[in-house]
Amino acid sequence: MKSAYRYLISLVIVATALIATGCMTSSSTEVTDRQSSVSGDKQYESLLVLAVTANRAYRDATEKALADSLIDRGFRVFRLPGDSAELPWDDKAAMKALVSKQAKAGKTDGVLVVTLVRREDEKNYVPTQVVQRPVSVGIGTQVNNYMQTTVEPGYYNEKKVFVLKTTLYDVETEQAVWELYSNTVNPASLSAGAHDFAAAVAEVLSDDVKHGE
Repeated sequence: MKSAYRYLISLVIVATALIATGCMTSSSTEVTDRQSSVSGDKQYESLLVLAVTANRAYRDATEKALADSLIDRGFRVFRLPGDSAELPWDDKAAMKALVSKQAKAGKTDGVLVVTLVRREDEKNYVPTQVVQRPVSVGIGTQVNNYMQTTVEPGYYNEKKVFVLKTTLYDVETEQAVWELYSNTVNPASLSAGAHDFAAAVAEVLSDDVKHGE
């Protein structure tokens, strides 16, 4: 009977990685909107890619991932030379002139510009869950029924969303001809987030514009 009473109330604490990491999920990128005014005969074989940020790590990760994904889909890709800290980010006219000069010097068809629209942070509390199930202990007439209680502690579910805009400018007209908005959710790292974002953008752009295969 002593062994039976040990099961009178069984409290099981479920310790999971969900609690430790704040309900982390794998990173993903979703395309939320896109617009295109690309001429049906116009081809964009060669592109200059630019991530608009003075942060060297962010710029390098984004541009390299985007270049790799675009090259895999048949584009020729170039990046703007120079250290991020030395570029005239605060002078729009100077920056535009520099990009235009490099694009024409490289004989590119378009300039693909990535900008961060906003970052959204959500933190929701998931309350403690208590689950009970009947447990039978013993044999024959000595069977005793008890309730086993399982407690799943409450935790915070954190969600980080990076809203990005990617715009394709025609080098000749200097007009925007293609634009895409995307949400990158809970990037596990800068590299992972950049990779997911680049893959999504390259897939859509490859379908929307003519280019080398």
